[in-house]
Amino acid sequence: MSSSQVNLKNYLIPLEEIKRATENFSQQRCIGGGGFGLVYKGQLSERWQNCIVAIKRLSPDSYQGEHEFRNEVAMISMFHHENIISFIGYCDEEHEMIIVYKYAVHGSLDRHLEDPNKMRLITWTQRLMICRGAARGLDYLHSGLGEHKRVIHRDVKSANVLLDDNFVAKVCDFGLSKFSPRNLPNTEVFTKVAGTQFYVDPTYNESRILRKESDVYSFGVVMFEMLSGMLVYSERSVEDDRTEFLMNLVRRYDHNVVDKLIDPHMRDQIDSHSLDTFKEIAYQCISLNLTKRPTMDKVAERIQEALSIQDNVDTLILCATKYMGFSYGKPVAAFTIYRCLLHWKYLEAGRTSVVDRLLKFIDSAIKDQDNYDVMAYWLSNASNLLFLIHSGIKPDVSSIDSNRGGQTSLFRRITRGMTEVVVDAVDAIGSAAEAVTRVDVTSRHNAFVEQHLLRVEARSRALVFVQQLTIYVEILYCIIRDNLKNELGSLPTLCTQGPITSRELLIGNDSTFNHWQYIVDRLNTLLIKMKENFVHGIIVQKIFAQVFTYINVQLFNSLLSRPECCTFSNGEYMKVGLATLEIWCFHAKPEYAGSAWDELKHIRQATRFLTTPRKDKISYTKLTKDICPILNVYQLYRICTIFSTPVSKTQHVSQDVISSLRRVMTKDSKDSNSNPFLLDDHLSMPVFVDELSTSLQVKDFANVKPAQELAKYPAFQFLYN
Repeated sequence: MSSSQVNLKNYLIPLEEIKRATENFSQQRCIGGGGFGLVYKGQLSERWQNCIVAIKRLSPDSYQGEHEFRNEVAMISMFHHENIISFIGYCDEEHEMIIVYKYAVHGSLDRHLEDPNKMRLITWTQRLMICRGAARGLDYLHSGLGEHKRVIHRDVKSANVLLDDNFVAKVCDFGLSKFSPRNLPNTEVFTKVAGTQFYVDPTYNESRILRKESDVYSFGVVMFEMLSGMLVYSERSVEDDRTEFLMNLVRRYDHNVVDKLIDPHMRDQIDSHSLDTFKEIAYQCISLNLTKRPTMDKVAERIQEALSIQDNVDTLILCATKYMGFSYGKPVAAFTIYRCLLHWKYLEAGRTSVVDRLLKFIDSAIKDQDNYDVMAYWLSNASNLLFLIHSGIKPDVSSIDSNRGGQTSLFRRITRGMTEVVVDAVDAIGSAAEAVTRVDVTSRHNAFVEQHLLRVEARSRALVFVQQLTIYVEILYCIIRDNLKNELGSLPTLCTQGPITSRELLIGNDSTFNHWQYIVDRLNTLLIKMKENFVHGIIVQKIFAQVFTYINVQLFNSLLSRPECCTFSNGEYMKVGLATLEIWCFHAKPEYAGSAWDELKHIRQATRFLTTPRKDKISYTKLTKDICPILNVYQLYRICTIFSTPVSKTQHVSQDVISSLRRVMTKDSKDSNSNPFLLDDHLSMPVFVDELSTSLQVKDFANVKPAQELAKYPAFQFLYN
């Protein structure tokens, strides 16, 4: 009796124990089936640590038989690897042939692929980890069993990849597997073709020569299943074309168009660098040229690269969604994102989705429009990120820009206009065509063309990103501004009618003055949020300038539209109210208040007119040049003619002035259907990107510390060097 036979005896499980665990193979315990037979779920007794197991029972009708059973038992009993299903034991009793594995909670991979609701829950990162695990399991079979042994699985498919409770891949089902010597340069086994249709290597199918590369091909098919979210024998149409099986589509559309096959449920998750790495190795696996197929250790290595790229992006996006705070008055999120984009050259990549994902998270922040903190935080980050991209990146200029003398910022390069970029590329391509030698001219020229077309595409993508980021900054700006406008609402119109006498106002017992105080309180609330989130002063100035413009329009139009408000006493009331806004501007300081006080010029001059004594002595020149130089003739005529006072006629403007105003109005007639004395309340979007570039400097970020959340990830160590 050989040592292997002795060892196998230790794995024997009595049929009685199997029947107890499966309730005598009850239908309720059945969890699936395959070419071997039915599979049951059960729990062994205490002797086997109460292990929950999958029990595979050979069916009399199966195309597999005793040979496959003994082959699998002999093989799997010697496998010990994280990505090979754990062998618990077997039963060979009373004509029953049963193999017992550790139960994989999430079942076989094909069950997920055939159910869109299950598959959509498996993220791209999880799919990469599953593929990596299965690849490592196959690599163990090919090269991890010792110097002289190799196992070729011969039936690699998604149905033979199980997933445990943590979605760790476990390769299973070794009934068709073959031992082959590993120490020969080229391992070949002549055998009857076996496996599953659609997964079988075409080269093996034609030659009947089994090689380890046959497993590599089958695994490549599984990789495309994971990418597309569909089983290989399912059919799909692309762009309303005829329906075809997956691998036909993969070969027909090749590298550049296969993106159309990506599972739509995860399209937005995938980083394009990660996708390209995955696709490249997957296409190598299914190459019809055996020499171009990689070894399984190389496949696992490349999948790990794709996973690392995706992890970096996912981690960066995750950190971007969290509150990172500020360092030396600068937003940490913006600085960290910028450093990562620069280090990994995402802005100059021909293909990348990371910037799109970043923009989507900013967009999600915009949806929380009622939260000043969130709005201010992202306005600060987005505007600083825009500045850094605008001013700081110095990309490679070794070829296209080599004759321009010195480096230029990415923003300037991409905003020169795509026409000039294309011309540059064509010129460079033409120069290259003259320079190449006659040896392999065509391939070298094509490579050069492709390289420069990628540069054009990269600049185009970077330009789109800068444009979109600019739009988001403008949207955030408008939301904050309009939120404050909405909070004020029609309140400014109530500020044009105060108490009956100015004495009541001076005593301070008038409740209507609370309207002015409410305006000040709202201004203070926003100012505090802007300061706490270190929103740049230029942006804050423009927000308050436009809000004060809104207040000016509301006050002025209300005053000229309501004759009952156009009195001396109301003028005194508004004068005191305006003084509170002037005091607010003084305390806010020019850094934040900017030109806000100047935006009230119309209502300030109207108030000056109302509070001017002896209006009958005011000349036309004094009125138009000294008291109200900003007001047009229609506004002056309106305020002079609706002004009223019960006290003295000396408060009325003389008829000579009224006549002079009327004559000017006649010469400069307006549309009779409009109200030429009312102000327009339209607020345009100010341009402040250039102003940011002149007021900020890259060196201002020299002492900023990157996000601490990234310190534990090796890929982000460059941030701390």
